[in-house]
Amino acid sequence: MGFTSENTVDDSISNHRQGSNGRLIIAVDFGTTFSSVAYVRLEKDQNPEDVTLDDVRCINNYPDYRPQPGVLDLRQDVPTEIWYDPNAKQTPPNQASTYPEDDVSDYDQREGHFSSSDYDSDLGEQENIQATSSNGRTHIKAPWVERRPRYWGFGVQKQLNMVDIPKAEESRIARFKLLLDQKKETERVRLGLAPIFSTLRRRRFIKKDTDVITHYLTHLLQHTKNELQILGQLEGSIPIEFVMCVPAKWPAKGCRIMQDALKTAVKEAGMGNKADDGVCNLFIVSEPEAAATSVLAENDEVQRGETIVILDAGGGTVDAVTYQVTRGYPLRLASEVVQPDSQLCGASYINEKFERLLMQKLKDERYLETNGKTIKSIVEAQIINFENGEKRTFNATVSSSYMPYLFIDNLREDPNKKGQYQNRLEITRKEMVDVFHDPSLKGTKRMLKAQLELAKDRAYSVSKVILTGGFGQSPSLQSYLHSCVRKERNFEEGEITLLTASSPSTAVARGAVLRALNKEHGPARKSQCSYGFLRTEPYEPENYPAHAKTRCKIEPTDGMKYVDNAIHWLIKTGDDIPHKKTFVFPVEHRFPSTWKDLKCEETLYVSDEFRESHYRRSHPKNKGAELAGVIVADMNFLRTEGLIQLQRPEESSKSRNSLFWSVKLELALIVEGRNLRYEARWPISVDLPPGQQQDVKATGQICIAAAFEPGTK
Repeated sequence: MGFTSENTVDDSISNHRQGSNGRLIIAVDFGTTFSSVAYVRLEKDQNPEDVTLDDVRCINNYPDYRPQPGVLDLRQDVPTEIWYDPNAKQTPPNQASTYPEDDVSDYDQREGHFSSSDYDSDLGEQENIQATSSNGRTHIKAPWVERRPRYWGFGVQKQLNMVDIPKAEESRIARFKLLLDQKKETERVRLGLAPIFSTLRRRRFIKKDTDVITHYLTHLLQHTKNELQILGQLEGSIPIEFVMCVPAKWPAKGCRIMQDALKTAVKEAGMGNKADDGVCNLFIVSEPEAAATSVLAENDEVQRGETIVILDAGGGTVDAVTYQVTRGYPLRLASEVVQPDSQLCGASYINEKFERLLMQKLKDERYLETNGKTIKSIVEAQIINFENGEKRTFNATVSSSYMPYLFIDNLREDPNKKGQYQNRLEITRKEMVDVFHDPSLKGTKRMLKAQLELAKDRAYSVSKVILTGGFGQSPSLQSYLHSCVRKERNFEEGEITLLTASSPSTAVARGAVLRALNKEHGPARKSQCSYGFLRTEPYEPENYPAHAKTRCKIEPTDGMKYVDNAIHWLIKTGDDIPHKKTFVFPVEHRFPSTWKDLKCEETLYVSDEFRESHYRRSHPKNKGAELAGVIVADMNFLRTEGLIQLQRPEESSKSRNSLFWSVKLELALIVEGRNLRYEARWPISVDLPPGQQQDVKATGQICIAAAFEPGTK
């Protein structure tokens, strides 16, 4: 149980020049259909302002990528896909690293500490067996056996190219980034993934759906580490700073899941020893701002006050956001000036439509289904070739652009079917234009025109449209939008310029590196989340309205009235948080005299909403609050060293004859940049003898980058 009061301490932080000690900056652009990684090594005393876009490199040489014959193509993006092997052998139990949510036996958690019987059990003594679930109760959990995806990226495409292998639905996973985007527009994709994830959970490939994100990022970072080692970029004691790119206006919860997945992947990939601080103090930047930073670094400069539209055309979604520029160099963007838009009309829908076209053309050619091949597997192999070949060169706006014959082994010529020949299938230009046009080209154009009209309605004159993303490198889309923009005029009847990146597929990652080199003039450090500790508070209805509306609990230990499992929120959504700030407050735990262990558990919660303190965790006002971390302070030394004595309850108590141990701690919540450390300290400040320092008896830390608007220093 705990009695709490609050005190805060503000500390200033020096503005030393970034890069004075050198560091390696790695930016991860986790896309819906393709991902990329960019980096730059900043040597000791090198001025970050001297780094240009040409200095930023991208990871390539991805496993299993095969360029088109005769084409020198070092792809710098990789498919965001993984493939689980349903026949993989399970990991031996002694190698298990995580635990399932089922098959557990509960600890008896009372007032923030544990009963002696719990710690007397052999299970409770085993390392890594104790864990705390989201309902605040502590469990003993059976070992979880994890099976990682066997293939990732181009390895999945390689499997799909093998037309005679079985295509189990639970094997290949794509578009799983949309798990973190709960908008109505993505519901169809998420519903389509649901049965696949259900199968993976049942077969114990994953514990929760978002594990697939961690698994993919682990593969991506393992390859990144290998390439950087070959290039000598990891030599010496150079620390690593990670940058994470997120869509505009992503929910804080989605950012938290991503940052947790990235932190785990960094450690699983063996980069944690160089990146502990860089992961905990993760820098998050919005994809549109990163893309604009990259494009404008190689095309043109913008002036303060200009209005720009950023079209991030990816494989799954196309995002359209309109900003006003607050600084030209370094580029900084104000909040959106009109309502942003996001639609599922990205490049992957060209693939879907092309697939439907081929399935229709081949549906009657059942004789092709031999030696394990099916019509679907034959078509899937063609889609992979299309994705890496003609899709990237075909221009739907130019009459001279055409689609070469598709080679389909054993296809018979059919005089009744136009364009079907021996081993060859013709796709007409009209068919290809239709494949590209709707929904992808048409949908993107519609979004752009809507943004321009909304800007006009609010008297903003758009001067530039910046096209980026993997789909942004499509000649069809570039030509289509150039034609559209040439016909448009802004609010002041001025012309609008369309700008594209030289490498649209990596513009976000490369721009994120540049953005991380200069974090000044970013958004204000205003918290988008609330953080608080689970407490058991003395029942004080006259002081706290939350107590007046709830039932109290009489604690047998001392016979006093308490409100148990309440949350005391220290940081609240909307609070201004300096770069360095410490919250300190004392707590007290009372243990029956018969208890063998004096172990104090402190549980940290997080919420995306503004929260009021003193309500129970189960109260509707705390709905959606999530477990953020747990620390346990072993205070047995107080008794064994005679530093505390048994006490009797207050005179008014109904348990006057009971005896209890009183343990007083000081909890500290320490904000350091984008890192949050929480500690249990002893003794409390008011009891600290002159010249004595507090001891930290338990500590934990979490990344709180997701608690701030992307781009916050």
